[in-house]
Amino acid sequence: MKGIIKKRALLLLFILALVLRVTGQTKEEKKYNLAIGFRLGLLMDPALEGYFEMTKKKILEYDVDEVRIYGGGNAITYKYLDIEGFPEIDKKGNPEELAKYKKGLKWFKDHGIRITLSGGEPSLPGMDYYSNDENSFFNLYPEAKYLDNGLLWKFYEERTYALFKTFPEVDATDFFLWETPILDDLNYFPGIKWQKPITWHKGENQYYSQADYLTEFMAAVIKGANRAGKDFSILTFSHYPYQENLLLEALKELERRNESFLMVHKSQPGDWDPYKGPNNIMMRTQTKASILFDGVGEYWGRSLVPYCFPEEIQTRVQHAIEHNKSIKTLAMRTYWEDNQTLFNNFNEINLYALARFTKDPYVNVEDVWKDWATEKFGEAAAPTMIKVLKRTNDIGNLVYYFKGVWVQEHSRIASLDYMTGQVLHTGKSIMKWNPDDIKNNALIEAFVYNPTEEIIHMAIADRKEALAMCQKSISDVASIKKSLSKEAYQKINGELLLMEDFIKISMPHIEAYLRYVINRDRPTKENLVSLTKSLNGLKELAHTMDKKYGTENYLVSGDRIMNFVSDIEKRIAGTALGK
Repeated sequence: MKGIIKKRALLLLFILALVLRVTGQTKEEKKYNLAIGFRLGLLMDPALEGYFEMTKKKILEYDVDEVRIYGGGNAITYKYLDIEGFPEIDKKGNPEELAKYKKGLKWFKDHGIRITLSGGEPSLPGMDYYSNDENSFFNLYPEAKYLDNGLLWKFYEERTYALFKTFPEVDATDFFLWETPILDDLNYFPGIKWQKPITWHKGENQYYSQADYLTEFMAAVIKGANRAGKDFSILTFSHYPYQENLLLEALKELERRNESFLMVHKSQPGDWDPYKGPNNIMMRTQTKASILFDGVGEYWGRSLVPYCFPEEIQTRVQHAIEHNKSIKTLAMRTYWEDNQTLFNNFNEINLYALARFTKDPYVNVEDVWKDWATEKFGEAAAPTMIKVLKRTNDIGNLVYYFKGVWVQEHSRIASLDYMTGQVLHTGKSIMKWNPDDIKNNALIEAFVYNPTEEIIHMAIADRKEALAMCQKSISDVASIKKSLSKEAYQKINGELLLMEDFIKISMPHIEAYLRYVINRDRPTKENLVSLTKSLNGLKELAHTMDKKYGTENYLVSGDRIMNFVSDIEKRIAGTALGK
């Protein structure tokens, strides 16, 4: 009898072990943490409460480990701080706002989710820190201009410490540089003086390099965070290689000092651009870090039309982790503003894929697509929907760029002034990031400075290719209409039709811009005739878009198109050929 009982017990243990083993295989453990980012407005704007509730459900569904609140996530806290040693700085917050913010933070903390507040730094109190505004920091504390007394660095340390003490729910701050008033592309720490005038030739900081300012600023913030038992992280974001080199020099110095901090690496330098290589700082540092992607699409549709790129995400994740063993978190921006979110939109595949990569960065991406699409659209429609959504990556790369140069304005049809500045800015940038790509750089240089008929033809050819792909997708979706739910069919068909219209506008839009540049610099009668034809085509399209979508459509507003046309017409009116 005892022998039978023993055999049964052993059999039960064997079955239990087998069950546990199978269960363990089914629920694959993460190798990397998952972080998502969203703008502060999602947390604070009453009109977005529905989206915020949806985001919280998705956070639990995806087993998110960390949220990053940007768009002023850290700056909002500064209004509520008592900063030790700086009593002249007024607190300007209101109790209702504070209570709402704290309530949102508490939900994350109650669910064991790490909270990081993000924003552009360094900043200083006051509307204009170097003006005559009496509340500007350097007017309240003029001695802080002179770095020999350490008062400026002390301010950053104490403000950071006060933030964490006032908001204990927060685990980390995450700063990005270069797009802040005190540190931008033109003015490097304006308002700061080397020394007091009488002792300008003395003191160690007369030998400060530009990178030393960054080093000391970050060291001060790190000290404040570490005093509070919290973390400081730096977003390794740079528009140009010279900025990246300065930041890298500062970060390597902090690593040499064994400072305790984190890094957040965008997967490529600057804002998302699929034509750029990997983030060089990510390749050359070993501090614990995250790699960050933009899944919502700030510059290529904002999830109002799909841009799905799991293959590129996986390639960049694999490359990053093979070159930097300190990457511990995969992160993605999921929400921009208003209703621009990837959740419950086709761009959600971007986050779904990233979440799968946290468990296995080398998983077959075709399986990722199949699993997601089958659940979302059903087995019959999934294969076609995968083909359709994969094309959106190629379409976006052709329509929103010329060889990596941005040609639209944050996803929508660009105004003339914005396009002129952005083409120059990103054109110079992409050539500097890819100096060895001499063939494409020659085309970019011509596009930016000296457009020709050949360049115009190439730009339009890209968009014709995109249009053909879009129209093929519209046809493919029609072929599976009966296999899709009514809601799914209407959504994908409507977004593809909107994408088709955007592409159609983009052709005379980019031609008009390039012919405007030619007319400005090397006018000819033939070019002016072609420019006028493009502008007339845009006028017709503006009228059509207003009739189809109304005047408020973010992507294809007729008013924006007409403003672009009007600006060009005003400027060519004064030229010799435009009279």
